[in-house]
Amino acid sequence: MYENPEQSQIDRGLYQTTMDSESGYDDEASSSCGSIKISLFYDNNLGLMTVVLKQANELVPKRQDGYPNPYFKVTLDVPDSTHAKTQQQSKIYRNTSSPIIEEEFFFQVPNGALGQCRLEILVFDFDQFSVDECIGYCWLTLGRVTVSTNQEIPTIFWAEVLPFDDDIGSGYGEILLSLAYLSKAQRLTVNVFKARNLPADNGDSFSSNAIRITLMINDKRIKRKKTSSKKNTRNPQFNESLTFSIPKSSLCGINLEIEAIHEHGTFGMGCKVLGRMELPLHKCKDLWRDIIREEKSQARWYSLEEP
Repeated sequence: MYENPEQSQIDRGLYQTTMDSESGYDDEASSSCGSIKISLFYDNNLGLMTVVLKQANELVPKRQDGYPNPYFKVTLDVPDSTHAKTQQQSKIYRNTSSPIIEEEFFFQVPNGALGQCRLEILVFDFDQFSVDECIGYCWLTLGRVTVSTNQEIPTIFWAEVLPFDDDIGSGYGEILLSLAYLSKAQRLTVNVFKARNLPADNGDSFSSNAIRITLMINDKRIKRKKTSSKKNTRNPQFNESLTFSIPKSSLCGINLEIEAIHEHGTFGMGCKVLGRMELPLHKCKDLWRDIIREEKSQARWYSLEEP
């Protein structure tokens, strides 16, 4: 088959046009997040379906300055099955958008049910510092494919990876952070790890970007802190903690105003807000799990909006 498939080499006849049932394709509304080379073989005697992910091509990373760390979750949905649907996972392929995979996944399928089965493949980007993000998905009903019963000549084709319809960034960038609260000290800690895809600002040579956190009560700004400034990058890494003294009884009334700011001019005297968002603490489930169950909160990406 093709080593580096072009769009014309992907059979979109395999797909319907509704995401609810299968991967869809719309020239205007959808764009590809890459492609996966898949091999299928069905053993009639054993009732065993073998799915081989052979390789992936041009997977799209969430950040714009590096490669993803992809891994794959494979599920075969067997209708009217008495067994619970199982999901199998590949290993992680680090720092590559076109991994050679060659991993096999086995599923038990009753004779006669193969055509109604749906193959589901989710592509994730592993991040050791935060929640893994879904790059895209590939769903197709096997009745649309002629599945080989000859192990020596399996069915092989390229399938398109379509973007997962989650909270897609608005173009103002994203910030990776986590929240923690130390009850004994009554101290809130905002851990700011990094930002990505911040809007470009063609300022002077002294320009730099930083993250600014403001405590707000009833729309009034109470206290403000910011990270250090990082020069000449739209994807700065901070790994800094900003702490605020807040009584536990006041937590539910606190909003965090989170801003990515562009500092310019000599000594960074000028300041422009690139993107912002408000985060009410009473809606932060991770924070309350940290307080009530003493579970360490995970870092999450938060999308910024127009300032």
